[in-house]
Amino acid sequence: MKIIGGLLALCLMPGMVFAQENDMARVSAYLKTLPAAPAAPFDEAKQELVASSGILCSDHLQEMPSNRNNYLWQYKGSSQLLEDYLGKRAFYGCSNWHDAAANVWMMVSTLKANPKISLNTTIKDIETTHFKRSNVDGEVAFFNGERPSPMGMNFERPYGYAWLLKLYGEVKGGTSSDDRKLAVALAPLARWMSERQVFYFYSLKFPLRSGVETNTAWTMSLTLDGALLADDDTLKRSILDNAARLFKQDKHCAANFEPQNGDLISSCLSEAALMGRVLPQAEYLKWLDSFLPPVYSDTFQGYAKPVDVSHLSVAGPDAQVQMTAVSRLVALQFQRATSMLTIAYALPKDDPRAEVLRNLATQNAKWGYERYGTGGYEGQHVLGTYAFLYEREVKGPAPLAPPPKPKKKGDDEIDSSSGN
Repeated sequence: MKIIGGLLALCLMPGMVFAQENDMARVSAYLKTLPAAPAAPFDEAKQELVASSGILCSDHLQEMPSNRNNYLWQYKGSSQLLEDYLGKRAFYGCSNWHDAAANVWMMVSTLKANPKISLNTTIKDIETTHFKRSNVDGEVAFFNGERPSPMGMNFERPYGYAWLLKLYGEVKGGTSSDDRKLAVALAPLARWMSERQVFYFYSLKFPLRSGVETNTAWTMSLTLDGALLADDDTLKRSILDNAARLFKQDKHCAANFEPQNGDLISSCLSEAALMGRVLPQAEYLKWLDSFLPPVYSDTFQGYAKPVDVSHLSVAGPDAQVQMTAVSRLVALQFQRATSMLTIAYALPKDDPRAEVLRNLATQNAKWGYERYGTGGYEGQHVLGTYAFLYEREVKGPAPLAPPPKPKKKGDDEIDSSSGN
């Protein structure tokens, strides 16, 4: 009892780091101690590295899952591969559904960023073969009830839904003929998932704060990207309403508890990044001061060094499990970097924390690339998408509205004639 009382007294001491407001002079002094970290260019070699990760797993059949979800493997007597899955499923590659959807987003986005990339023909071939009418019809039928699955409505919700909606927003907001074709193909599935993602966010009694795929703040961030580009106001409103409801009262995030074994998401940074997108800046600054520890504090320093993977061994009997954990922790470096940049964009331009976060983001991405090949095949499922998320964020904050559509011939005349 004395121990508990002592810990409580310690937590309430006025000198505790969470009771401190950020001292900007100390932030500036801390910035001077950080090594120079210029952002490395996302050159052709890196683009090919990232895109090839998606290509290598997109047509790699998913292994038989332990939860018997009946998506690809059927369980009628003996386990059997779905007959004609090449014409009935769109996201049958990688190790699971959500990684397949995420990698399609990454490859489509890579091709949009560099249409002349050497892998463009292969990426276009995947778009063509995976998203024929029958493939997407099969996806809609599966999710709409064509499966006696113990997973029920929970299959791939919310994380897989988030990636599909992000992919749909990417192509719905695009202007090329390939974008338009893919947007039309995905529209029925996106509509179905959007409706259920809205219900899911409103039904949450409390957020999931773990470092795995179900993390609520990270799922909301990915979904918000898609909602904004697809101009899905109902989905957008569900995120704005529920982010405030679930996170606005949060304080004192335990950054020094991260990561756990096999995490690929920073719970503290993801939440701080999301709230930077949904709160007005003045309100956000007050919230952030009470939520994240100061960047110069000991509690924050876990974000300023490479993620430790020395406790994992890929030589034992559980080598594949260990390899997967290594891959996820490497992906965490990119996810941290992405969230740090998002937070930096939400700060005033003269706030020295922004420069600290940009520096640490660059370092985290550098550590991620240095270990990119250590995850083997398992790493291909996540590293390409998480690396590309970072590279996309380097270019600037995510758009707050869908891009303007190109005007059709005669639009100028219509606009000018309607001035009265």
